[in-house]
Amino acid sequence: MRVARYFVLWFVFIFLFTGAVVGLEYIEGYKITTTEYFGLRNAGFVLMIIPILISSLLYPVIVLPLSWFMGMIRWVRASLILYALLYAVMWAAAGTVLFYESYGDRFIQEYELHVSTAVILFGVIGLVYGWIEWKVLRHHPADLV
Repeated sequence: MRVARYFVLWFVFIFLFTGAVVGLEYIEGYKITTTEYFGLRNAGFVLMIIPILISSLLYPVIVLPLSWFMGMIRWVRASLILYALLYAVMWAAAGTVLFYESYGDRFIQEYELHVSTAVILFGVIGLVYGWIEWKVLRHHPADLV
């Protein structure tokens, strides 16, 4: 039964990660008006497929082991605040890396893009994911041990 919860969290992760990437692209990527950059304006629906594929691979490799490890530590599992803060910081860091990888120094300076948008957007999504994971995994705490 515990495995089914992780599959549910996998789909939640895919949905939230894709939403954060598309949201960042909509907020910051729309400022880039050159044809050199293939963003939401040029790539359209294809831009949604890429984060879905990336998040499908990130979850079992990084997030699932981390979630399992955090679930093994009772005092971490018991605290919603700690869960949410850990995920908010990790998602904000991932958003920062994604921001710099996606746009590059030239576009950031030329179009005055702000990394704070990625930090805030991914941090909030991290809070939401942390809360959802905490609720899903805490529903039956006896199953986690």
